[in-house]
Amino acid sequence: MVTAEPTLSFDVDVTAGDGRWARKGHHAIWSGRREANEPPYVLHEWTERGVRPFLRRDDNAHLRRVPAGTPYHIARLFGFWVINDVDALLLSAKRGETDYYMLVIGGRSDGLRHATCLFVCPKCAARFGEEGFELRGKYEDFIAFASKRVRAFNAEASQRTCPKCGHVHPPTYGFDAEADTAEEHAARVAD
Repeated sequence: MVTAEPTLSFDVDVTAGDGRWARKGHHAIWSGRREANEPPYVLHEWTERGVRPFLRRDDNAHLRRVPAGTPYHIARLFGFWVINDVDALLLSAKRGETDYYMLVIGGRSDGLRHATCLFVCPKCAARFGEEGFELRGKYEDFIAFASKRVRAFNAEASQRTCPKCGHVHPPTYGFDAEADTAEEHAARVAD
């Protein structure tokens, strides 16, 4: 039996990001940008010490690894939380007045198999509304699944009510800003 080795060599230009996903070897890769007049994307991770934001504090390029199994979300990019069964890497770099971002998910030879969408209470940080997704194709299939979950979450206050403290989570947004409803756009801007 021949085992496929992971593809480790490919070029991706982070400055050419168009906000779409690409498949390179065993990786799902997204890249995009924020202009000087737009607030930056901010990675939030669930840690032993609670939810922590990871901001780029200078103009140097930064690479942050999110280990497999760690819940995370990226403010202004997607409002729900994700747990992948593989690592995610977020690269941020500044060139001129533009901030460039690349999100890389994957790397294992057996690939990304499972992703979970969930929500985190902004008042008590309880996790709720977790639903897993078995990946059999492109990572965009999970993104579409998560967008449907976001719409269902936003549609009913009962879906947004924290089971731990009773706080009603405000509406949130999916991954594709161009597909936002007015409510989702307002949530993205407010995040």
